Amino acid sequence: MKQLTILFALLFVGALGLQAQSQKACCAGKKAACAKEASAKKACCAKKGKGKACAKTKSKAEASAVVGPTTADDGIQVAAIRIYGNCGMCKRTIEGALKDVDGVEKANWDISSGMLSVAFVPEQVSKDDIKAKVAAVGYDSDTHRAPDEVYNALHACCQYERPKG
Repeated sequence: MKQLTILFALLFVGALGLQAQSQKACCAGKKAACAKEASAKKACCAKKGKGKACAKTKSKAEASAVVGPTTADDGIQVAAIRIYGNCGMCKRTIEGALKDVDGVEKANWDISSGMLSVAFVPEQVSKDDIKAKVAAVGYDSDTHRAPDEVYNALHACCQYERPKG
């Protein structure tokens, strides 16, 4: 029953996140990087089925939207957090950063919306802690910026357009 509750909450939050976000392609806003790392970028975009077409993200307010938390009966809170990234490698790294964090029950980052749906126990870990863990591996959120040296060490395909700030 606990897993069913978590699954339902994640699906609900994910659906809300998809409505709040525009789709972001692999090369969005990275004209210089695309030219510099064209073959890596094209390969990444091709794997995602995006080709050379790149969509732009919505406004900063929309991009930093965080869907309100939902608390299940068993004390697990579910939230959607905007995390910047591009591809499947980003997904593995973002989700992997939370894999062994005490209190994080489940994490799923959606490539097309850029939303991280996370089920966690608030008594053990906070949304702020979750954002800090993700930033530590190179991915910005609405409130946490990855260190430049970590971001710069990401694979060319994973170097997303960083939000201003």
